[in-house]
Amino acid sequence: MKFTYLAAASAIAITALQATPALAQEAAQDAVSSGGLEDIVVTAQRREENLQNVPVAVTAMNTEALDQARIVNVQNLSGYAPSLQITTQGIASIPTLQVRGITSGTSDNAVDPKVGIYLDGVYIGRSVGAIFDLADLARVEVLRGPQGTLFGRNSTGGAISLVSAAPSGEFGLRQQLSYGNYDAFRSRTVLDLPAFGPLSVKLSYLHDEFGGDTDNLIGGKTLDLRLRRPEFGVLKYADKLGYRNVDAFQVAARLDLSDDLTVDYRFDYTDSKTVGRAVQLLGPTGDSTGQLAAGILALQPLNGGITNLGKKRMDAVANATSLEPLTVEGHNVTVEWGVNDILTVKSITAYRKFKQKPQIFDLGSTGGLKLSPGQLGAMLTGGDVLAAPLPGPNDSFFTLMTARSTSQKQFTEEMQFIFNWDSFDLTSGVFYFHENSPATNVLGIFQPVVNGVVIPTPLDNVFGSGVTETRAINDSMAGYGQLTWHATDQLDIAVGLRYTIDDRATDLISATAASSGGNLVPGRTYKTSYEKLNYTGIITYRPTDDITTYAKIASGYVAGGILGAIPYGPETLVSYELGLKSQLFDNRLRANFAAYYSDYKDLQVQTFVGGVQRFENAGKARIWGLEGEFQAAPVDGLTIDANFSYTNVKYKEYMQNGVNVADIVNIIYTPKWTARLGGQYDFFELANGGNFFVNVDARYRSGTPLTAFPTGRPGLDELAYAKKYILTDARAGIANLPIAGTEVGISLYGKNLFDVDRGTFGPTAINQVIVPDLGRTYGVEATLKF
Repeated sequence: MKFTYLAAASAIAITALQATPALAQEAAQDAVSSGGLEDIVVTAQRREENLQNVPVAVTAMNTEALDQARIVNVQNLSGYAPSLQITTQGIASIPTLQVRGITSGTSDNAVDPKVGIYLDGVYIGRSVGAIFDLADLARVEVLRGPQGTLFGRNSTGGAISLVSAAPSGEFGLRQQLSYGNYDAFRSRTVLDLPAFGPLSVKLSYLHDEFGGDTDNLIGGKTLDLRLRRPEFGVLKYADKLGYRNVDAFQVAARLDLSDDLTVDYRFDYTDSKTVGRAVQLLGPTGDSTGQLAAGILALQPLNGGITNLGKKRMDAVANATSLEPLTVEGHNVTVEWGVNDILTVKSITAYRKFKQKPQIFDLGSTGGLKLSPGQLGAMLTGGDVLAAPLPGPNDSFFTLMTARSTSQKQFTEEMQFIFNWDSFDLTSGVFYFHENSPATNVLGIFQPVVNGVVIPTPLDNVFGSGVTETRAINDSMAGYGQLTWHATDQLDIAVGLRYTIDDRATDLISATAASSGGNLVPGRTYKTSYEKLNYTGIITYRPTDDITTYAKIASGYVAGGILGAIPYGPETLVSYELGLKSQLFDNRLRANFAAYYSDYKDLQVQTFVGGVQRFENAGKARIWGLEGEFQAAPVDGLTIDANFSYTNVKYKEYMQNGVNVADIVNIIYTPKWTARLGGQYDFFELANGGNFFVNVDARYRSGTPLTAFPTGRPGLDELAYAKKYILTDARAGIANLPIAGTEVGISLYGKNLFDVDRGTFGPTAINQVIVPDLGRTYGVEATLKF
């Protein structure tokens, strides 16, 4: 049964190619005049290969394509590759990445990502801080499916590989400036210096500001957390939600010591100050904690509180959200030595770190509530709430309060040995990863705030409020190899293996029952170790120079560990895939297809039930899907890009408290259908050089639930749903206009032109909340090249 879908999908794809309409045939007749589409080189198998020849489902975008789409960080890639969806969990530093039905990203940095992010071959160890701005990227590659052999850490969903631009050794200066609504200002400077002997250097700087799109009705007020955790101090609520102020630096240096030996150094530093997005309240759940929350909400007209209740995106809310200071820094030394015509040796040595200072994010959207301790006592004891004292002017009340501080330091070393014989290619290596990551989480459930101060009370033990402090010290070692046999000029057979040892240690310094959700005893160090052998097998057949077909089996794995006081085990996935890649009509049309089936076991899932965090190996799922990518140049000057994906996920087993609840659990954050259609038309060249252009892009995403389990209120379940939508972006202007020895470009841009209201993140934590995404943005951009 597993290959039934795959075989059918491949047959449909081949039939479609044979029946390509006359329009493309006419385009082929004109291919000689323009040369068709440009070839794309990727490193999806850790060596440079033509995208159309590599038997991997991978999407690649170069610098020009990234600029045309105004993709300024990893989050902006959402929808540009089939099956890829990226959002943040309200906080800018915590991404949710979804590839082929696998959702990666938790609010705790103790969990390994299921979709790995790599910068110049270096694994970014934590989801927290993984979305950072880079001033100068040469290429982005999105690999779909488990990465169990060649990449630095195992992953079950896929990988995103960011490749920064190398120095050219020739002088060049590029300055880009843009200004838009919400006081958005962006400046990017890239300076290429002339070579000094064997040394070439490139410097890049980025400054990015965004004034925020939602007013905070309690902006300027403060929350004193010193009685909970002295170093958290007094945090001030931001005036604008969605605010961003980022400075990012990059240095790229290359030593060409000989024709066969190069040394590359990369440095990146990002200093960001961001404010989480607005969080709105949809309503309390139907369980006992939700009923208590409903009673508190009912008192707000009397107490003068703000509920943030709203089904559509609101212009102003009351969120207890502060500024999030985050710094990210990385160093990478890559040495590549071509030993001879057969062997190339590469060493990638890297050190990275990030630090997130204390900040509060109003995940429960209850920072505007008011309730006095006396009223709370009356509600809990059945007393007369209306007779209790009213809250003071600086009193407030959280049904859920979350504040956190975390950091991480990591060191990685990878040695690659790449062999090329007449009939065989071998990519092999060893990998080592070490990290030290402390984290402190302050949690308040039904937390009273008296005169702006969080006061510990005897109810802490009842509701589980308090502080969870941990330190994770993890090591991972692996050896890998993938051998490809070129059996004939048309047939390749590849086999890959990777053996991984993960040693994990967690110092559980302190823990609260609700925030940890587990039963491990604080004050101890807990150690676990995992070993796993992953494999890959690929058969590639190329009937012509323009068509590549392949069949692939691959396994992936994510290590277990401890989140707070919750021990959890590894998750595994085995994927079966058929693929077809084609270049047709004298390279005027590129059409790629993939069909896959995945067995997914012991999937790691994070949920909140009754205000208590859960993280567990839920059970088993099967996932199958279809993907297609297309690029066409039907006439000179016009380029069209399109993709689609269909993803079908079904839990076969989902265990909670010993009961299989697979029939009632929702598949969250996973749209069944996604699609994209975009294109750019470059008009004829002007008399003095330069040309006008128009770029339009539309991305479709079908609806998906936001909460895994029913809330107990059917009307609320209907609201906790991300409806289908189409986002439309456009950009138009003039490019490469020569003026006084420079090339000038100027354009107008718009993102989400039709101001689509959508919520892409909405956890259930006593109340059901939703985080509306950004509305319409627009502006003007200018580029100068010297």
